[in-house]
Amino acid sequence: MKRIAFGVMLLALAGALLAPARAQEAAPKPEFNNAPVTDVLLWAQRAIGCGFVYEAAVLNDSATGQPRRITASHTEPQTKAEKTLLLFELLRRCKLVPFEIGGMPGPTYHLYDADGAARNAVIVQAPEDLEGMYFASLSLKLRRANVQTLAPRVRATLTAGVGSIEVFEETQSLIVTDYADRLLAVWELLQAAEEPAPRDDDLVVQDYAAKSSATGLVAALERLRESDEAWKSTINATSNVVLVSGLRAEVELVMQRLKLLDGHPENAAFSESTQTIKLIYLTPAEATATLRAMFEAQVESGSVQIGGFERDRKLVFRGTEFDFSRAKATIKALDVKPD
Repeated sequence: MKRIAFGVMLLALAGALLAPARAQEAAPKPEFNNAPVTDVLLWAQRAIGCGFVYEAAVLNDSATGQPRRITASHTEPQTKAEKTLLLFELLRRCKLVPFEIGGMPGPTYHLYDADGAARNAVIVQAPEDLEGMYFASLSLKLRRANVQTLAPRVRATLTAGVGSIEVFEETQSLIVTDYADRLLAVWELLQAAEEPAPRDDDLVVQDYAAKSSATGLVAALERLRESDEAWKSTINATSNVVLVSGLRAEVELVMQRLKLLDGHPENAAFSESTQTIKLIYLTPAEATATLRAMFEAQVESGSVQIGGFERDRKLVFRGTEFDFSRAKATIKALDVKPD
């Protein structure tokens, strides 16, 4: 078989040496209609000037024993790089892998079928080592996932008729051989399998940097809370950040509410301020108790603060302009001269 391969190489080189005499011939077009793979090699030899080394058996499909054939029609590439890229794609469709032979004119490629390519592939240990490589073997060790469980999913990701996988159950590792783009797809699949999928009942903590008042947002969240929700929130007043903790599903729902509540320009009527209400007949203690009962939820969340001053007979109210107007109207209705 080696003699056959060497003869083919010499034929390719001889064709390259005779190329100047054929300069008047029209450039071949990469059009193939159920053509044997040798037609692709002849096109590449004439269009690119490359040679090929191979054993005669690789030109036949190992499953059927028949010549590998291809049907393809492409616009003629203009540059040598484009033609080489097309050559590699055509060979890939024929399930052949080219390895460049250093120090040979042309360039010259050694063609392998799947088994031969696997035997000659460079083994790398990390996906970043695949940079600049066309075909290789990637060695991977699993930490959490079961290698036997993942093997069928890996096989389904590989190039049919070319890619292969070796599984080592004792060490929970595997060696995957294929084109570099497929190896990267396998690595991403395994990475996803190694990371546990998020669960709705996981306990999580998320923070939200508020554009408006964090205190007001938390008060609004409390008014939206459903009876079966158990999430908790707290405020970092110095950075205006809301921290929400609880079950993942509930926290994600609360974060959506925060974004909706905080997604519009602030309305002046709902901006927070501190104002006073002068009392005439009501005592500050009575007025404070009434308003705290009226704004019980807001007082509990901290969005409303109420204080009374007996000596000055006044209330201090901190909250939104809207809440203050309600408080002022309530006091006005109650602060009347007793009969």
